[in-house]
Amino acid sequence: MQHVSTKGPAKCAICGEVETQPGSFPNVVGVGRVCLTDGMKKVKCEACGNEIKLLTSSKLQGRTLCLSDHMKEIEKFRQHLVTVFDEDNETAQSILSRAYSEAPEGYTLLTVRRGRNSTHVWEAEYEKTEVFQMRCS
Repeated sequence: MQHVSTKGPAKCAICGEVETQPGSFPNVVGVGRVCLTDGMKKVKCEACGNEIKLLTSSKLQGRTLCLSDHMKEIEKFRQHLVTVFDEDNETAQSILSRAYSEAPEGYTLLTVRRGRNSTHVWEAEYEKTEVFQMRCS
C-alpha cells in the first residue's frame, strides 16, 4: 500500500467514489487507488488462506496475496541467489556437495567461492536456469 499524490482527485478502483482531496486514497498493488471503505473490506489470501484487509494485500499475476506471500512470490522472480555455508560447521567437501544437491528449484549453480574477507565462510551463487541458458546459448 502506498499513498500517491496526483494533481486531480482519483476514483476508487472498486466502487468509483471520487476522493475529496487528491492523494487521500491509498494505492493497493495490482488493484489501484481505493477508498478506505473498500480498503477495509476483508479478502482472502490465495496462497495461505488467511483473511486480510484489502489495504494490506496485493494482486500479483491475478492472485490476491497477503504481504508475506507477496514477498515470497517476488523472491521467486529474483535472478540471482546466494547461499552461505560455514566451514566451522561442516567440511569444504560437504559444502560443495550440498551447494550442488540443494540448489533452489529453477536455479543453476554458478560458483562456490570463499566469502569476501573470510577464512571459513563459503558462498554458493545460483542463477535462474532460464537466464543461465539464454546467456550460454
